[in-house]
Amino acid sequence: MAEVAGAVQSTAISGQGFRLVKWENVNAGDTILPCVCGEYSDKTVMWSKGSAFGGSMGMEGSLDPDPTTARYATLADTQGNPLSGFTGDRIETVLEHVTLIRPTAAVGVAGVDVWLLLASGRG
Repeated sequence: MAEVAGAVQSTAISGQGFRLVKWENVNAGDTILPCVCGEYSDKTVMWSKGSAFGGSMGMEGSLDPDPTTARYATLADTQGNPLSGFTGDRIETVLEHVTLIRPTAAVGVAGVDVWLLLASGRG
């Protein structure tokens, strides 16, 4: 049971209104730290392993900007479906605008990478 923080990735589009964040090797029981994302209006998430996750993954967010007091709720895709219960590779756009966002990992999840692309019209 590790503490897993999202690490900002350096890409060709970094700093041009885009930020790419990766939570690497997420497992059930890990403490998954949130990413501050309030300044980005568009959010797309990808759960990736290349095989079954062993459990289900999701994404949750909070409007509370303080990670020590934030209460989280399951987020939805652009069709209003909950971003939860995924057991294999998937890419989804996040509907809600939140200040904090983080993946969730249920019992059995092992070795899943979670990518989050943040985009803003402001360059």
